[in-house]
Amino acid sequence: MTGRWGCAVVNDRYRRIFPYCVALSGHRAAYVEMLCTRGASPTFSRDPRDAVNRFMAFAVAFGSVANAEQLQRGLHVAISDKVRIPPASIDPTIKNYHWLDLVRGLYDAYDRGAETALLLDFNGNVAEGPGFNVFCVDDGKLSTPAVGVLPGITRRTVFDLCAEKGLAVAAADVSVAALRQSDEVFITSTAGGIMPVTMIDGVPVADGKVGAITRRLMAIYWQKHEDPAWSSPVRYP
Repeated sequence: MTGRWGCAVVNDRYRRIFPYCVALSGHRAAYVEMLCTRGASPTFSRDPRDAVNRFMAFAVAFGSVANAEQLQRGLHVAISDKVRIPPASIDPTIKNYHWLDLVRGLYDAYDRGAETALLLDFNGNVAEGPGFNVFCVDDGKLSTPAVGVLPGITRRTVFDLCAEKGLAVAAADVSVAALRQSDEVFITSTAGGIMPVTMIDGVPVADGKVGAITRRLMAIYWQKHEDPAWSSPVRYP
């Protein structure tokens, strides 16, 4: 039997490894992750140059940032005053697991009755959330924060979908006020795809319903998983 997996542009070696992980797991809906760690020194040296790097890849059952109910009615998000660690400290364009700022933002959100959080960048603009990017829609045009964020795979996929469908999209500064006043808001992550946001800081986004452009992109995103041009086969034993 065969299935399909969506992937970014990776080299041929990884293209062989990832489908193999899915096939071995037996999952028909899987989340595939790779990690490259500094590793450890075989002589217990404290010099990081002596460490032997480790590459790991695995597949687990697919999970989503938003559950089924939230995907239907939209997530409720709080904007935390916690600042995303600045690029001068850790380059946000490199996926890493420095999550203390994100976890503190989550606690802020939970304390305020929200379901997840958005953090600010060092200029006071909207940055990203715990494991996801954010987009807003105004007058049919899409924007997503450009600074202090991980340029996620699903974020890039939205750019590709917009180009294909003739929708205007740009990476730019997104102020808190602009996000709150948007016609539509959604977040993006490999874990969940494109997910709507209908409440920010207890106030509905526009009419409080999932917007038309968000719904359109959500549908197209999942359709692309069956498109050979956007996916690679998984061959199960």
